[in-house]
Amino acid sequence: MRAFVAAWPDEAARERLDALELGREKNLRLVGPTRWHVTLRFLGDVADEALGPLGRALVAGAAAFPGPVECRLGPATGWFTGVRVLQLPAAGLDELASAVRAATSSVASGADRDEPPFNGHLTLARARGRLGPAAQAALAGIPFDARFAVGHVDLVASEPSSRGHVYTTVVRAPLAPPPALRTGGRSGTR
Repeated sequence: MRAFVAAWPDEAARERLDALELGREKNLRLVGPTRWHVTLRFLGDVADEALGPLGRALVAGAAAFPGPVECRLGPATGWFTGVRVLQLPAAGLDELASAVRAATSSVASGADRDEPPFNGHLTLARARGRLGPAAQAALAGIPFDARFAVGHVDLVASEPSSRGHVYTTVVRAPLAPPPALRTGGRSGTR
């Protein structure tokens, strides 16, 4: 099955995304709310027997990474050059993506080969066929700003269906709690 590691927007960010007006371009397939995510690492095809070791490696790596981490979406929509993917930049997750890659590299056979560097984004839509220059220009540069806290990452299976891919969380990997919560200590002064 195809798999990836994802960070999901929280409810407030999803509400803002849902309010984003992208029009009704017939050659544009919108990504629905259940699929909005930032891919921290695309793993490609993963054998069923590799999911257990991969999940354990991800949980161990995430548990060593201090969280939560703030993800910032925006400042505006844009197109990936030559790819026909409408997206929002996602900033603030570079170190987390590096930690995910380091944690999963030993068990994600072949995923490192020709793997592009992390490019934080949230996919909003994909063009079906050609979009004219006017339609592309109308969808690019729409202002957007949302922030959400990432307190866990998920190992996600992606299964094709007639309505697009269906995502299923296989393993949820919580990030390490802030130091004050780890020790049970109190913050502030007396």
